[in-house]
Amino acid sequence: MLKQTLKEWLDEGKERFGDDFTQWKFKCPACGHVNTGKEFKDLGIDLNSMYNECVGRHTGKGSPRKDDSSGCDWAAYGLFGTLGKGRIVLNEGKESEVFDFAE
Repeated sequence: MLKQTLKEWLDEGKERFGDDFTQWKFKCPACGHVNTGKEFKDLGIDLNSMYNECVGRHTGKGSPRKDDSSGCDWAAYGLFGTLGKGRIVLNEGKESEVFDFAE
């Protein structure tokens, strides 16, 4: 998994999606759903959740299902993290596992 400082991660996100966090996109490692900041904002969910929780956690989707990328209850801070499909962000000596950026 790629390890980045918080600054490197933020810089990459801005380069990919711009300064508006509602336009940022992250891919759930379990179901493949692409979370967007706008989706989280429209649901009234803190935008800081979009990179470590699948939106299905907030819409009642439940466990990941094969061939269903509409969302699930996965979280990067859970027992299995990002299943090796995410990134590690380093901030003030602390490592946090986060979903990878979506293409």
